[in-house]
Amino acid sequence: MFIKYYYKILLILYFLIVINIAIACDSTVLALIAGENLNANTVAKFLTISEQLEKEGEMLNAYDVASAKLTHKEIMKNWLKLVVDLGSAPMVPEEYKNEFSSYLPEIAKDLGRVRKKLENDNLENIHEIIEGCVTKISILGAQINNKKDIYKFLKLELLVYKPGMYLDDLDTFLTREEFINLENALNNHKNNFSIKANELANNLLMILKNHIKTVEEIKNKNINFEKIFVSYNDLKNSFVKMKQQLLDEGYFNNA
Repeated sequence: MFIKYYYKILLILYFLIVINIAIACDSTVLALIAGENLNANTVAKFLTISEQLEKEGEMLNAYDVASAKLTHKEIMKNWLKLVVDLGSAPMVPEEYKNEFSSYLPEIAKDLGRVRKKLENDNLENIHEIIEGCVTKISILGAQINNKKDIYKFLKLELLVYKPGMYLDDLDTFLTREEFINLENALNNHKNNFSIKANELANNLLMILKNHIKTVEEIKNKNINFEKIFVSYNDLKNSFVKMKQQLLDEGYFNNA
């Protein structure tokens, strides 16, 4: 009981202090896809909701909870309407249909978690849930437009952000398998990167290995809890730097 209480205190401190260092909500890749003619109307709707989520994150970062609550209510209404309009998603290539369909209720569930936290004035973990939602919505846009390389990169991005969606539950966070899968995915991707982006990818791999080590040490109760927040934040910051380098180079423009 004391351990879980202590973890909660540290979690609150993390969201009050550390989270202001790395806000990783980013619809930039989705915006690139939305600029194409293929399924432009549907992808534009995805982009609108994604950008609304980013604004909600900014409101929360400014502790404007009242505005965030109003924005989230609008987001949930827009998401429900979009899902109804999509129907059985006939425009999605066959290879993505099952995954596409599974993401729709999954995102709705994530948005529901945010709503519940806002209703209880509990800001723990909301940024991480929003980050995961933005990436999942971007994946849907890549699937609809059959952008295979962008889809693969966004799946890699989700491996970074999805564990954080469960930071408010230490036991769940520590047992996530995404960190292990991230190493393989990153090694597969970085071969196509520029020299600079490859250097950043190698740095991310080094930080990832340290993070995995930290997770194992906490599982074995050989380390203080606070190190997990610093370790995970370092991981996200390193990923954001690598992604920004790729964006600056135009890596996704012809993907």
